[in-house]
Amino acid sequence: MAKLKAPADGVAVRMFRQGHGDCFLLAFPRTGGGDPCYVLIDCGMKPGSQDFLKHKKALRKIVTEDVFAACGGHLDLMILTHEHQDHLNGIWSKNDPPFENFEIDEAWVAWTEDPDNDTANRLRTRHKDQLLGLLNARNRLAAAVGDNANVKRIDQMIALELGSGDENMPMAEMLAAAGDPESSVNKQGIKLVLDKAMKKRGAFFLSPGGQPLEVAGAGVRAFILGPPEDEDLIADEDPKGDEAFPRQHSFSFVEAIKDGGVAPPPFRRHYAVPAADGLDEPESFFSKRYGTMSGEDLTDRTEVGDNAPFRRIDADWLYSSENLALKLNKGINNTSLAIAFELPESKKVLLFAADAQHGNWFSWKDVTFQDGAHTVDARDLLARTVLYKVGHHGSHNATLAGTLNDTYANLSWMAQGQHADEFLAMITAVNKWATEKNDPPWIHPLPSIKEALLKKAQGRVLQTDEDGPTKPSGISAAKWKMFTDRLVVDDLFFDVIVRDR
Repeated sequence: MAKLKAPADGVAVRMFRQGHGDCFLLAFPRTGGGDPCYVLIDCGMKPGSQDFLKHKKALRKIVTEDVFAACGGHLDLMILTHEHQDHLNGIWSKNDPPFENFEIDEAWVAWTEDPDNDTANRLRTRHKDQLLGLLNARNRLAAAVGDNANVKRIDQMIALELGSGDENMPMAEMLAAAGDPESSVNKQGIKLVLDKAMKKRGAFFLSPGGQPLEVAGAGVRAFILGPPEDEDLIADEDPKGDEAFPRQHSFSFVEAIKDGGVAPPPFRRHYAVPAADGLDEPESFFSKRYGTMSGEDLTDRTEVGDNAPFRRIDADWLYSSENLALKLNKGINNTSLAIAFELPESKKVLLFAADAQHGNWFSWKDVTFQDGAHTVDARDLLARTVLYKVGHHGSHNATLAGTLNDTYANLSWMAQGQHADEFLAMITAVNKWATEKNDPPWIHPLPSIKEALLKKAQGRVLQTDEDGPTKPSGISAAKWKMFTDRLVVDDLFFDVIVRDR
């Protein structure tokens, strides 16, 4: 694979299709000429997700061969958005770390990684205590009930926090890392990058607002929108009311009754067992506890003894460790670095939101930047956005719905005026893996968000597991060709050129 070339008047954006996760390489023309200025944003994926793609290339091979070749092994800047497996697990491994031979001039991470920040230290301490508590509960649950579905779900969440790069990684090795979080793949990956950068221009812990940052060598500016410095906003994951796009299979009891219909059940079907199925079988769990559908069986039943196994709670309380696992994960996505890159001539914006969720997005309305005598805010930056790296694989809480008149940042704020005809969205999702290999399924992307993006981008939506976009019926062939002329589709990546004019 040859180096990714930068256009003379813009930027080349390569979205690697390594699996369900983020890895973006940006190539800017270097000020003064020479090789492009290369910026890499994250490098990770969920193990096993590439099995649903045309290529079956392991992440390590993609990093050491394709990413390395595309930038010539030299990165002017590497940005690590947050500590999750599907953003970081391609960087480090115990033996022969994939990024060991990369040259990294500068690194950016969020303020939440700053060892001298009191709030960051408090968040890390709390997270470590929760992780150790979860590990203890998980081990006790496994000892009591074996390797059942609940234990597997908890293990999946632990892997997300620690960054295992191998779905076949021995459980003992992963759990050992949980006992010492500093030795995890995620932590070691961040350390490797920061250590390399500290030997060059440095590693920087970034906070929202203030002055825009210069991308050295590129003449490009970066505006840091998130993560918020408010702990309550970091913990705030879910949109409220009209801020949320409609969820698939969500219903309203009141609306159903008003319409004269039958109110749907309050839970998804896979959480329910029909009475006929649960009570017809005499030996079933439900029949033994609640009787059967037969009235004869119900009239002369022997009372269940006080010592019946189902009355005991020997291990039942341990099932709450799944809730602890969810709590552990809460807020990590909101520590994402959300960055708006501004091209120097046209002032077009590329928005990389990582996995920012509601609290991160909601904080942007209060973020301002001092640009000489002018003040720049999120509404201005989003209005000039022509490329949006969709938040958190298109999940329900990572792109907010709303209107131009709403006071909080949302999809409607993006790509106003002349920028509307160029706007495109990139979704890092492998839908079949997300929905079929997770319990409960991950709806990535949410259909209503995908639909809204397709409408706003006039079909210009790239998704990891799709072989490029399809021209909508309402778009002229000439207009569509203007887009496809700046697009390259490969089994392993999408390349898009954004012109700075």
